Amino acid sequence: MDYIKEKRTTYSCWEAENEIKSSLYKVNLNDNNSDFGGIPLFTDSESVYVEHRDSHSLIIGSTGSKKTRLVGMPALQMYAISGESFIATDPKGELYKKTYKILKTYDYRILLINLRDPLRSNLWNPLKIPYLQYHNGHKDKAKELIIDLAGCIAKEGYANDPYWENSAADLLAGLVFIMIENAKEHEMHFKSLRALRNQAFKMVNKEDTYIQDKFLKYLDKSSFLCSLLSGTVDVADTTRSCILSVFDQTMSPFFSQDNLINMLSGNDIDMSEIGKEKTAVFLIIPDENTLYNKLISLFIKQCYSELLREAEKHPNNKLPRRVNFLLDEFANLPTINDFPAMITASRSRNIRFNLFIQGQNQLYARYRSHAETIMANCNNWVFLHSHEYELMEKLVNLAGTKHNNEPLISITMLQTLDKDKGEAYILHGRKHPFIANLLDIDKYPNVLQEEENVQYPKNNRKVSSFFNFEDFCEENEMKNIFKRRN
Repeated sequence: MDYIKEKRTTYSCWEAENEIKSSLYKVNLNDNNSDFGGIPLFTDSESVYVEHRDSHSLIIGSTGSKKTRLVGMPALQMYAISGESFIATDPKGELYKKTYKILKTYDYRILLINLRDPLRSNLWNPLKIPYLQYHNGHKDKAKELIIDLAGCIAKEGYANDPYWENSAADLLAGLVFIMIENAKEHEMHFKSLRALRNQAFKMVNKEDTYIQDKFLKYLDKSSFLCSLLSGTVDVADTTRSCILSVFDQTMSPFFSQDNLINMLSGNDIDMSEIGKEKTAVFLIIPDENTLYNKLISLFIKQCYSELLREAEKHPNNKLPRRVNFLLDEFANLPTINDFPAMITASRSRNIRFNLFIQGQNQLYARYRSHAETIMANCNNWVFLHSHEYELMEKLVNLAGTKHNNEPLISITMLQTLDKDKGEAYILHGRKHPFIANLLDIDKYPNVLQEEENVQYPKNNRKVSSFFNFEDFCEENEMKNIFKRRN
């Protein structure tokens, strides 16, 4: 018996099909409902076997390897028939088109943040949650959200000289905090932020900016707001000009597009409801440029934070309905603050992450030393294709060796997986490796083949009023305001 145990832990082999199937949840292709959803890890002619546990997954494949068609779109189908909620990044808008029909069939609340075409989008105001938190008495949480917001937008995460990005992020956080404290709720949007930046830093004399002369001199120097703005206000003119230049360059994509400003000025989305009601959220981002990807990272972080707050209201701190983050082109998104901690803590809250990347180098470039933590927290690895030698070497080593000390799988085998057959090399939990033939999305029922039946929301919102900083300072006795506030 001891020899058998030693043999099982010393040598590797391919997982038997019956063992694979017994470790996954079987869904018949023609079933109209299912107890569990998940990404497909094995399929046969009649059934798809999905990861039904609260496990995160890493899907690896170079461009054109069919990551979306073999894994992404089928996963959304499985979520739909099981009633699980999801948030999906959708670089080409294909996920929305392919799953719209089945989601309508199952009475999903479908929400679309469309950064490719803001006129065909639901509304989302990234400034609303911190505003409401602050005015509902959760000031520390609001400050945390403001810092996260500024970091997502102003920091790239890999700058050689982070001083300028950090200063621009502090400036952004400071301006948002001014609005949160003093603007009305309907004035909390990017148009107000644009006006505030312009008004605050116009010169009133040779030495002072407007914000110094009319606002900050009444502020307690030890306050949170002063600590954020002092790095821009209390510096030499040339340094301030450089910080403002970095800030303006960072905010230009959001300040220059009126349609985008309008879309970001209202709110159709209650993020806390995603873990309670059947909800599908699609985040369409232009794949030809990355200007607006920062908003997607911000949405993911805000949504995660709100879901955690909601989970705390329920038994065992778990959401009543499972929420899946399906993040296509994950490593192309700007760094999400604290993501390694997010992926570690989310499983116990009934939240899963499915991360789609082109290769590990892309992930290391974005998250550096934290990339290993992210990969290690993914219980399932689905490999479709790559030319990254180090990645394939890692997969070969993880597969182990046979009794003759030969590798179970070779780099050549990994490079020659048959795309047309949907072959995928899979590491699943503590099971031995296996190769699955995954079905293309067109082999699944209820898939919409024609696009004419897909409907998009219409955004007719126009921002009219905005927070006028100059009027606010002139109409209020600033000294008395801060005396009462402090």
